[in-house]
Amino acid sequence: MKRTLPLLMVLLLAVLLAAPVRALADEESVLIRVDTVNGEVDSTVDVEISLLNCFSVDSAAFDVNSDPVALAVVSVTPGDIFPAQYCVAFTDYPGRISIACARALGFSGDGILVTIRFRVLSDSGSALTLTTHLSGDAAGKEITWVDETGYAYEQYPAWVTLENGGVTVGGAALPAPAVTPWIPATPIPTPTPEPVETAAPTPAATLTASPEAVAIPFAGLIPSVYYVGGGLLLAVAVFVTIILLRKNKRHS
Repeated sequence: MKRTLPLLMVLLLAVLLAAPVRALADEESVLIRVDTVNGEVDSTVDVEISLLNCFSVDSAAFDVNSDPVALAVVSVTPGDIFPAQYCVAFTDYPGRISIACARALGFSGDGILVTIRFRVLSDSGSALTLTTHLSGDAAGKEITWVDETGYAYEQYPAWVTLENGGVTVGGAALPAPAVTPWIPATPIPTPTPEPVETAAPTPAATLTASPEAVAIPFAGLIPSVYYVGGGLLLAVAVFVTIILLRKNKRHS
């Protein structure tokens, strides 16, 4: 017993310390970053899309948009976050790559989601912007994290921020995006505002009801009724006490 009690105290302390750490991690935002690279016409360039500040991330799904006149997709290679067999990319539509990746266990830290190889077709260059293709029940779950701490395997949408990139040619400025960038559905957590001291409110005047609205029990009885009733109750109490004393004497 003497050994068990310290062990239980240590376990309880570990649980109490782990709870605030997990709460802070849940509020952190996963950053999706698209690189900006420079290339030349008729050459190929590699653009990495990374996930930073991950906490137990288990899935990712979104579109990568570009100007089809300026860039052509050569290949899409999975990075080190998700297994290659669970990472797919659809390039059926010019100017759009639909990416979907998943894994059984969550990933924490920083890593490369995919590397996209483009062939540069014109000297205009192209911005690379992310949009979402999810709808219905999946909307807002472009990046998800999984809770593996309990018995239940629960999945939740993650906070997301974006850093779009692109391909420039000859060091020129990056052109405006051809597709409006995706704005994450989940808002970025904001710090709790400092409490503001306010002056004490002025006490309001107390309102009293009119006499007609107040019910006073037994208001119509005269004082003598109280005295008579009290005397009767006292007499009954004395009578009952005498009877009980007599019974006790008989039995003794």
